[in-house]
Amino acid sequence: MSTGISTAKMILFGEHAVVYGEPAISVPFTQALIKTEVSPSTENQFASTFFTGPIEEMPPFLDGIKRLILSIQKLLEQPEPLTVKVLSDVPVGRGLGSSAAVATSVTRGLYNYYEKKLTEEMLLKLVNHAEDAAHGNASGVDAITVVTEKPVWYAKGKNMETIHFAGELTFVVADTGIPSETKAAVADVGVLCKKEPLEYMPLIKELGGISREMKELLETNIDKIRIGEAMNRSQSILKKLTVSDPKLENLIQVALSAGAYGAKLTGGGRGGCMISIVENREIAEKVVKALQANGSAKEWIFTIGEGKHEGDRPSTYECGIN
Repeated sequence: MSTGISTAKMILFGEHAVVYGEPAISVPFTQALIKTEVSPSTENQFASTFFTGPIEEMPPFLDGIKRLILSIQKLLEQPEPLTVKVLSDVPVGRGLGSSAAVATSVTRGLYNYYEKKLTEEMLLKLVNHAEDAAHGNASGVDAITVVTEKPVWYAKGKNMETIHFAGELTFVVADTGIPSETKAAVADVGVLCKKEPLEYMPLIKELGGISREMKELLETNIDKIRIGEAMNRSQSILKKLTVSDPKLENLIQVALSAGAYGAKLTGGGRGGCMISIVENREIAEKVVKALQANGSAKEWIFTIGEGKHEGDRPSTYECGIN
């Protein structure tokens, strides 16, 4: 048996705007890991919580992973059957890049199984193909963050840059418990921008401007209050773009009332997760307790900067992809 491992991702700024060529800031979310186990079999099999059975019979929502497995077998000229089993810490459909993380983990597992060299460039190409099948017009930010496992500044069709934070930041992430339909949310924002470009495209541009402002701040002079204000501005814009929802809004207000400097949804929205920035671990724990008391499904304390990551990792369980 061979394995492949990957992490989730967290978007700090620029979700949805990144689809239109505006920049986003994304970081690896090391609290959540995905592991793929590949082993010999009498027929091609896939195993997860949402589907276990022949790879050729995988349901439409797993089409990206199905195509990925079959294309790698064809590319490497390895027709012999195998079993691909996915185990994950990443909640499905929460804006944490679960589909990109699964694709990365599966690809690494298959290349390890076949004992073939896998370059980062090839891995990124394969994961992006799977992402396009999963989300339609995928921005690419999930794939590049998960594959490189580094904080990135990313604009679609342009160069990616690694970001080096000038100091340590502490965040609290909370899961609404509601799956986020990223593909539908991206499509709906696209409809708004096409039908009423004079109203909605300036909002897209404004989100991109916030990302540019935050890149400079994160790399040169960490100011948690200003970062929080930028998160609040972003959330206001995302709400206008119709990708927030009552559960997200409630948890965001709870976090702010408990001492967070700023809070916003992360990822596709309409469910999924919210992220808030706090002064330190002590405040983070207060925010977590408030979120727990107000209906969040799960919470993580997430510290990044100066090479540091921390958090309470959940127990491993099987998952599918969204």
